[in-house]
Amino acid sequence: MNKKTKVLNRMNNSLDKQVNPENKEAFTDMICYLRGANISGYHQELVRHDLTEMVLSAQQRGENIHAVIGEDYQAFCDDVIASLPPATLKQRIIDFLDIVCWSLSILGAINIVIANETISMIHNLISGNPLNYHISVSIGSAISIGIIVVEAIVIVEVYMKNAFQIGKKKKNDRLKAFFVGGGLMAVFLLITWLGRATLFTVNIFIALVVVAILYIAHKVLSHLA
Repeated sequence: MNKKTKVLNRMNNSLDKQVNPENKEAFTDMICYLRGANISGYHQELVRHDLTEMVLSAQQRGENIHAVIGEDYQAFCDDVIASLPPATLKQRIIDFLDIVCWSLSILGAINIVIANETISMIHNLISGNPLNYHISVSIGSAISIGIIVVEAIVIVEVYMKNAFQIGKKKKNDRLKAFFVGGGLMAVFLLITWLGRATLFTVNIFIALVVVAILYIAHKVLSHLA
């Protein structure tokens, strides 16, 4: 996020701690819903700041969040969102690329660390044996990384869009999410098992440079958002 948004984000994080437990769940649901709205990151933080001040003012008067927002939180958020300019196509593309670069940098780093060749390299380094600086990427690993990135984006989006589900329906959704998550894990394991064939090999230092470039790209894109 850019400097202006980052400053507001830090201020909001500090103010959030003052929201009491009685209002916390509804307040958190509203913030999650706003995160999924088609508005810029700065406008999300701006609305979050105004909402937090409203809730804190109500608490000082001895009122809860219902007194200032009403019973229909989603309708309130929709009205606020409708009053703001939608995010531009450029902003949406930057946000998407930011998430992809950030996800790939993390997954890439994890795969480098846990690669069999990396473990063997460390062992050979300690024992004084010749070093092999190449690591292999299997077909299963490549497919799994792609699925994880896509699923992460989809799951977060779905959760944000359904932030106001309450009661039994929310519990059922959590149960469904548990089974879906378990099913996806089984799929990942199956892909890894069946896709053990090497897709390509790469020098570990080149792999580290690629991961670093992806992370730097994430940081640059986050400042443009």
